[in-house]
Amino acid sequence: MNGRRLLGALAGVFATLTALFVLLGLTVTPVALALAVPFGATAYFLWYHASGRLADRVAASVGDRRARGARDATTGPRGERRKRERRATRERREAEAADAEAYRVLGLDPAADDAAVEDAYREKVKEVHPDRGGDERAFREVREAYERLSDP
Repeated sequence: MNGRRLLGALAGVFATLTALFVLLGLTVTPVALALAVPFGATAYFLWYHASGRLADRVAASVGDRRARGARDATTGPRGERRKRERRATRERREAEAADAEAYRVLGLDPAADDAAVEDAYREKVKEVHPDRGGDERAFREVREAYERLSDP
C-alpha cells in the first residue's frame, strides 16, 4: 500500500469518527461535539495531503518565493560568502593536487627544494625530450610540472 492510499484510508477513518462524534453530540451529550472538531480537522488535513494538493501548494509557494528573489541558503550575503568559501576551498584542494602530481611527474618528494626541482627537471627532460626519441606528451607533462613548481 503506497503512502497516498494509506493517508486516504486514515482520512476516511477520521472522517467516520468525526461523523460518529457529531451524531453522539447531537443525540447524547454536547461534549462529543467538542471531540468531533479535532477529528474533523485531522481528517481534512490527511485528505488534503493524500490528494496531493498539499505538495502542489508547497511547490508553488517555494517557486513563488524564488521568483520574488527570497533568500535561501545560497542567496544573500551569507550565501554568497559560503559560495566564495567553497570555491576557495575547492581551488586550494585542486592546487594541492596539482602540486602533488607535479612532484610525482618529476619523481620528487614534496619537501624538495628549488635546486632539487631544477635538477630533477633537467634529468627528466633528457629522458623524454622528443628530439632524443622521447614522447611529446611526457615531455609536455614534465615541462608543465617544472613550471608549476619553479618560483615565478
